[in-house]
Amino acid sequence: MTLVEFSSFIANTHPLHFICDAEMNLIHLSAKLTHALSFNSGDKKELIRLIRSSDSLCLHKFSLKHKNYILADSRFSHNDKPYTLIKLEENNIQKNTELKLHCLEEIISNINDGIIISDNESKIALYNKSQENLEGLSSKEIVGKHLWEAYNYESIELSEHRKVFLTGKSIVNNYSAHNHKEGIPKYVSYSTYPIYKNKEIVAVYSISKNETTLKNLLSETIELKRRIRKKHIKQKKTLNNGTRFVFSDIVGASASICKSISEAEDIALIKSNLLIVGETGTGKEIFAQSIHNHSNCKNEPFVAINCGAIPENLVESTLFGTVKGSYTGATNQMGLFEEAKSGTLFLDELNSLPIAMQSKLLRVLQERKVRPVGSQVTLPVNCRIISAINEDPHKIIAAGKLRQDLFYRVSGVYLDIDPLRKRLEDIPVLAQHFADRYKQILGKNIKTLSKELTEVFYQYSWPGNIRELEHIIENLMIRASVEDRELKINHMSHYTKSRLLGQQPHQHAIGVSGNLTATLKDIEERIIREQLQANRWNVSKTARDLGIVRQSLLYRMQKLNIDNPYARKSIPKN
Repeated sequence: MTLVEFSSFIANTHPLHFICDAEMNLIHLSAKLTHALSFNSGDKKELIRLIRSSDSLCLHKFSLKHKNYILADSRFSHNDKPYTLIKLEENNIQKNTELKLHCLEEIISNINDGIIISDNESKIALYNKSQENLEGLSSKEIVGKHLWEAYNYESIELSEHRKVFLTGKSIVNNYSAHNHKEGIPKYVSYSTYPIYKNKEIVAVYSISKNETTLKNLLSETIELKRRIRKKHIKQKKTLNNGTRFVFSDIVGASASICKSISEAEDIALIKSNLLIVGETGTGKEIFAQSIHNHSNCKNEPFVAINCGAIPENLVESTLFGTVKGSYTGATNQMGLFEEAKSGTLFLDELNSLPIAMQSKLLRVLQERKVRPVGSQVTLPVNCRIISAINEDPHKIIAAGKLRQDLFYRVSGVYLDIDPLRKRLEDIPVLAQHFADRYKQILGKNIKTLSKELTEVFYQYSWPGNIRELEHIIENLMIRASVEDRELKINHMSHYTKSRLLGQQPHQHAIGVSGNLTATLKDIEERIIREQLQANRWNVSKTARDLGIVRQSLLYRMQKLNIDNPYARKSIPKN
């Protein structure tokens, strides 16, 4: 190949170039550069001056026809003789590919969002500084590695970049942790897209948002809203998505409740299944609704069901739906999984589901598909599952009330809510909150609670937790007069006093001469009353908790003269 032929070949990518010999004498100009220089002899003289005055022309600037160029030189040999090729690159981002690449690299290096690019072999090709800060990894250590090696994935299939490369489907607005720093997951919000060239995917990239500052400000705002005492208490309205509560509605000032709220705010940004564990009356559904309203699916439906309230023969049709003709009287009915759409399905008292139904639920959660009763068609499950139980999960698993494999499936993320007896600081705050609410409803003028009443509240174990405290405050407010300004112990009914002060009606002193039959009767009555109160006088649930059949509990209630205060009384006819 002659120098002229070589020049013609180079002209395809660099039309403006020239070649010099070992002494930097100009021996060949490309056709396009020859044509450009012919218009102005001064330009040619300036170019010859540059060649003769510098050992290296690299990065020298040169003006030609009122355009600025940068000279780039490279050495080569031809017929064992050394030559220098000098290329003229327009000093313009649109025309100069190398300059454009340099600018893009600078932008990627300094942008506040994290960026990671992987090639067609799923090897990390670029990992910028912001991504390092977000995930706690070093580009020096992971660039060039396969994604599953860099992130320690258990299998190649867990790589989202590889999945996008193979399918061409983008992953938008995801929130997940791909790395752990000192055991702490590093959650980031990101979107992943394929890069096409000539209609083929050549690489995949992710843009990760740095939302730490925004999240901290949002958390502070929510905490401030919770602590603001409103002068006028308004009736809480149901939102358009089927919920009534957000995090700012949660009342409490203890470190425990603040920690639970903070954890729940983080959990809201994750799509994983969630298990909320807390005793009856701790506010599990309020947390579930708040998590839904803090998540990306807040505009989707929130559907809640108490698993213990569904008759056993209707559980499957309620959850999965039915088609007409599947059984006598069956109609086309949408199940709760379908009703929840892309929102949240809240399964309260999950451990109340029959074991056989737990197996079917497990299969739905594994396959993310549901088949209505009597149908041959499966429907996709797009909703997030939040479950709740009111007992120690390990104890009910050991007792055979909850399948262990179902527990692991629903508890991808775990939120524990402490009972009221473990966060005593919240008792006066909650009590005042309920007093302010009911004084508006009942037209009373109560301003505060007496020290004696508050001390009684501190000493009580609160088996019914916040719900029980609300009911007691409601009853105290009913018994208070319009003239009263302070809630006191004497506003308690005889029954409430017996519970809170430990003074049973007709209680016998236990001693050597004590009547064993009467003492056992008092103990039995106290246990039954406390469990009924904790379960809001739900007889079926109380019987299960006490380990007896429902008929036996009804018999004991009748024998001990235990009446349900919420039951409707029949009016005798005249």
